[in-house]
Amino acid sequence: MNRLSFLTLAIALAGCGAPSNEVIRTRDGVLRATTTVEAAAYCQKDRTTLRVVGKAPAESGVLFVCDR
Repeated sequence: MNRLSFLTLAIALAGCGAPSNEVIRTRDGVLRATTTVEAAAYCQKDRTTLRVVGKAPAESGVLFVCDR
């Protein structure tokens, strides 16, 4: 039973280290998302227009701004 508990704990901790799929604000006010679809949905919830600024560093997503 101890091995099963250890395995469950190890799987739970591994899930905590997975990257999140959320929008992140950078220092200069630009937002970063993993996909353009996610970026568009983020801007759409505030009824603003998506403007893609470029690719995020290391090809880790898209940089964007929500314009009013």
